[in-house]
Amino acid sequence: MNVMKKMISMMAVCAMTICLLTACGSKGDENVSGREIHKDGSVTGKIVREFDETLYSVDGLRTMMDEEIRSYNFDHAGDKITAGEVSCTEGILTCIMEYATADDYAEFNTRRFVVESFDEAMASDLVKVSVKSVKDMSQADLSTLDKTENLYVLITDETGQVIFPGKVKYVSDGVEVVSGKQISVTDNMDGLAYIVYENK
Repeated sequence: MNVMKKMISMMAVCAMTICLLTACGSKGDENVSGREIHKDGSVTGKIVREFDETLYSVDGLRTMMDEEIRSYNFDHAGDKITAGEVSCTEGILTCIMEYATADDYAEFNTRRFVVESFDEAMASDLVKVSVKSVKDMSQADLSTLDKTENLYVLITDETGQVIFPGKVKYVSDGVEVVSGKQISVTDNMDGLAYIVYENK
């Protein structure tokens, strides 16, 4: 079982409620959960949950995380994942993790979280997906998009918010636009969410 599943299982006993508001790295409220994709393809994950220190130990949680990360890095022959801040303030646990790639994030957390260039995505199944332009929420034809914009695509099955390195251009059903570079994937997605963004 990966560390995120262990954390969730451990904290579920205390009836924890995850905060899926704005993602890490945003200029707004920092006490929130989410993911941020960086220009170099690395991913920052941030979990914010209620945490009862009378029942569980933050040090014990950090030890468990470190063990899981060491095991993953050993199996993948490199420092693919590192743990950042793990702290608890006034009953709110904050946990930050850095992933070398979206593939590492996906495998470690057992999620679908694929980042591809627009050309790679078009060569697969993205062309069959219905998307809307963020500009006016009108239906868009992906085959007519300007490929000079350095567009990338996130394909995910995970709800919650994500921050991108550039402006979000097109989104599939069930994806809400929070700001120019930030979206929220809702339960209304049709199996997978697709987000086309500028990698700037």
